[in-house]
Amino acid sequence: MNTKKDVWLYNKYFEIIFIISPPFLASLGVYFFKDYFFTFEDIPLVYWIIFVLLIDVAHVYSTLFRTYFHSIEFNENKELYLFIPLLVWITGMVLYSIGAGFFWTIMAYIAVFHFMRQQYGFLRLYSRYEDKDNFTNKLDNLLLYLSILYPVAYWHTNLPRKFNWFIENDFLVGLPPYFEVTFKYAYLLTLSIFILKESINFIKKKPINLPKYFILSGTAISWFIGIVLYNNDLIFTITNVVTHGIPYIALIWIYGKKEIHTNNNLKVFGKINYRFFFNKYGILIFLGTLIIFAYIEESIWANFVWKEYLEIFPNLTFFKTNISEKTLTILVPLLSVPQVTHYILDGFIWKIRSDESYWKKLFFIN
Repeated sequence: MNTKKDVWLYNKYFEIIFIISPPFLASLGVYFFKDYFFTFEDIPLVYWIIFVLLIDVAHVYSTLFRTYFHSIEFNENKELYLFIPLLVWITGMVLYSIGAGFFWTIMAYIAVFHFMRQQYGFLRLYSRYEDKDNFTNKLDNLLLYLSILYPVAYWHTNLPRKFNWFIENDFLVGLPPYFEVTFKYAYLLTLSIFILKESINFIKKKPINLPKYFILSGTAISWFIGIVLYNNDLIFTITNVVTHGIPYIALIWIYGKKEIHTNNNLKVFGKINYRFFFNKYGILIFLGTLIIFAYIEESIWANFVWKEYLEIFPNLTFFKTNISEKTLTILVPLLSVPQVTHYILDGFIWKIRSDESYWKKLFFIN
């Protein structure tokens, strides 16, 4: 196997910096500056802007360039792209009408599943040309899942923590200690089998897939440090958001770069050339677009729901200071539509649906 040709998606150095290294850099950063981070009970505004607004929320909108802003992809899956947001909103209103806590609990578990599946997606992308049997494939997948599920299980059995996924008590409480112990030993057993399997492959002089190892180890390290090793809101946010958001934005950027080398005439809504966002200086426009969408969304959340970090957002509550619970039943699920739509579509758009799917031809053949 030619590692340089087969494993990397676009450019080895770009991928090392923006896809492979983020979990390691985040983990090293919080390890060396942990004493400083522990001086904060809540996330200071400047760090909230960097990690939540500019990475976490912004990365959600990068999906637009893979779906709604891409006329070929949109036309290929138009019914799905139009139906999902409406379904998400309606379902969200039903869940919120049952109870706000119930809504956020469902949201939290959907988010954990999405974060786990994204790492699985990267694992599969960087393992796509490996010669492997069914056992090897399942072992790799299981190791990845358990590297996330063990910290999450630890989180459940060590509540309350000084951080939450969305809101306080959004995870189920009262789980017994053996819940975490079971996942811990399952992870250690799977890791031992994986190391044995890879050692045998090394002895047999089979090709070494370094990106796969980095995806697996980076995921495990960042989730362990952010949840198990330390109990701090800012540390959890950094390890969680950097590991998840930056690689995804980078993947969308790779997709866009491949696109403009293939299709010079692609338009966004039939007006703006797609190349405008992905040419030599397009990175500023691309990121700026994500930030604008993120800022607009968060300004509404801040004014009407969270009432936090209002100093950086315009005052939108001048016409009504008190939002009724009935209005929140409509508004909160509506504001959640971009995020949940991203969760759902992300599980679909990167699958190799067929050899004729547009994205497979673009990403792996052209």
